[in-house]
Amino acid sequence: MKQTILFNISNKLKELRLENKLTQQELASGLNMKRATYTNYEAARVEMSLDTLNKIANFFKINIDYLLSLDKRKNITYNQDVNYEILALNLTKFMKQNKLKIEAFALDANTTISTIWAYLHNKEHIRVTYLYLICKNNNLSVDNLLERN
Repeated sequence: MKQTILFNISNKLKELRLENKLTQQELASGLNMKRATYTNYEAARVEMSLDTLNKIANFFKINIDYLLSLDKRKNITYNQDVNYEILALNLTKFMKQNKLKIEAFALDANTTISTIWAYLHNKEHIRVTYLYLICKNNNLSVDNLLERN
């Protein structure tokens, strides 16, 4: 499952880069990263952080949901950093409103309860693949959870 998610992101990265007539080096420079690092993302070899995904969305002025194939629209978004406290708060709020237990998110993300607990209590930054699975399985928007729109 993780590889499929990374492959979908890599396809979007390549599509956006080519649409904007950028080389990997030009895009990597624009994102302030090494070309080899960017190439690993585009080749689906490495999972990027949510901060990096956000940086790419900001660069192209699009929503994260589009990059994750959770939305087909490339909504224009504001340039902002990831606020993990807001993300944890909004995930917790969603759980309470829908009377979900932490076990449900752990199952959705195919991970442990302690891992989800760490994310919800802002002890660790959530992995993109886990956030994708939670959003996909609960019909949530990453951009809404991050209050990016």
